[in-house]
Amino acid sequence: MATTIRAAVAMLVLLLLSGCSDGNASPRDPSSTWSPTGTMQTPTSAAPDPVEPQLPAAAKEASETGARAFIAYYWDLINYAQVTGDVKALRSVSGRTCDVCTGLAKDLRDLYRSGGRLEGGANHVTITEAATLTTQDKAAYGFRLELDISHEPQTIVHGDGSDEVRNSGSNKFTAYILWVDNRAWRTDALDLH
Repeated sequence: MATTIRAAVAMLVLLLLSGCSDGNASPRDPSSTWSPTGTMQTPTSAAPDPVEPQLPAAAKEASETGARAFIAYYWDLINYAQVTGDVKALRSVSGRTCDVCTGLAKDLRDLYRSGGRLEGGANHVTITEAATLTTQDKAAYGFRLELDISHEPQTIVHGDGSDEVRNSGSNKFTAYILWVDNRAWRTDALDLH
């Protein structure tokens, strides 16, 4: 089982870091989409230093609107971590149960610690479906969110100076997020389709 989990984590990290393509997917219901308000751009010599995304006010509420705002923020944090190697905020909103989340953070941290970096590859999220999740006794509250994630072209520069160029594309994910301690959202699982 541990090998299967590691393989799934490795596949997601590769897809997130590489921008693999499976064509252009369109949302099933355009009226139910949510897009992040901003996207991190790869810094150039003239561009300002990237700024860590701030949790939007809407993401501080226990509602579908809050869940949608949170998952957009979560992908903004992934974009920020790709540009900077700083995974602290990303890890703080990822549950220990999310092997994909922790694997992604570890791989990004390791890439930057080895002297590598990512250029480009910003992710853009579209929510195509949201379903409420709760326990019978209402002790837990969360959402299952179906996501279309499109990726811009990206170059992975390894610590030894070698690089890999990846094309733009898109993938489908299911995110499971939980309202914890009656105060904040947390990503507990990410599944790649």
